[in-house]
Amino acid sequence: DVLFGHIEEKQGSKPFGSFLDAGTGLHSLRWMATLGDISSSSSDDDEKNENNKDNSNSNNKGLTEFIAVTADESMRKNVQREVDQLDINHLGKVVIGNWFPPDNNESQSLRKIDTDTGTGKLKLYDTILADYLIGAMDGFSPYTQDQMINKLASRLKPGGRLYIVGLEPIPDSYNSNSKNNNGSKNNQPPPPQNIICDVRKIRDACILLSGDRCYREYPLQWIQQQQKPLLKLVETQKFPILYRHSTIVKQINVARNKISKFSSKALAKEMSIELDRLEKKSYDATEAISKDKRIQLGFDYV
Repeated sequence: DVLFGHIEEKQGSKPFGSFLDAGTGLHSLRWMATLGDISSSSSDDDEKNENNKDNSNSNNKGLTEFIAVTADESMRKNVQREVDQLDINHLGKVVIGNWFPPDNNESQSLRKIDTDTGTGKLKLYDTILADYLIGAMDGFSPYTQDQMINKLASRLKPGGRLYIVGLEPIPDSYNSNSKNNNGSKNNQPPPPQNIICDVRKIRDACILLSGDRCYREYPLQWIQQQQKPLLKLVETQKFPILYRHSTIVKQINVARNKISKFSSKALAKEMSIELDRLEKKSYDATEAISKDKRIQLGFDYV
């Protein structure tokens, strides 16, 4: 993964140490598992232990322990299953918790984890990862995104590092205000990037019409403004996003999966027709690109 590879590069020889995956998922968990000693201390096979030690030391990036947090119970089960398969239970644990619990219900919050340490104090970490966490918060604890970096910073050891991974929001349209000299819009066909914008809008509309909440991504500039009074910004890196037709269809399918929850069957039928049209339109748009057949729009950032 390019983004996690960049984090490893920036970390350099500094050990990852105690690690908080503040909004875990299978992708970040699998990467985190490569950072520490994956040899299991519970095995009775000395020869196997020795081999594991040799193999893990060559890739060990100094992760000594981890806590992986998710607010979603089904995600917790999936991540815990992955932890079991990767045999890294000896390194840490997966916990269910909401950084900003509804009605301030502390039984759902991270405070319970701190009291489990026996100190009653905030547990501090050498490394904290917020992997698309702030963008996902609107689905679990809306209107608290501006407090998230402060909460994470309070759990960082002096000299520790907070890595924030995010997605620059997809605009409503791309280059839609382009005009010729007489003030009218160009007669040129719209740039292919607009299909990405259209898919994002209809996907989010379907999510809302199904009664669910959309993720809400925040721009890099907003993240930097939140960080300024709390932490020293070491570096920012942008990673351009290239969309294949298959990538676009995945987002269209997110919308399709929500249609069954619409209250109006007529609306659901019309939306299905529109999604089919968008899939065909996205295929034509990517096929029209001679190189790689991918549409570039926006960027991820670390």
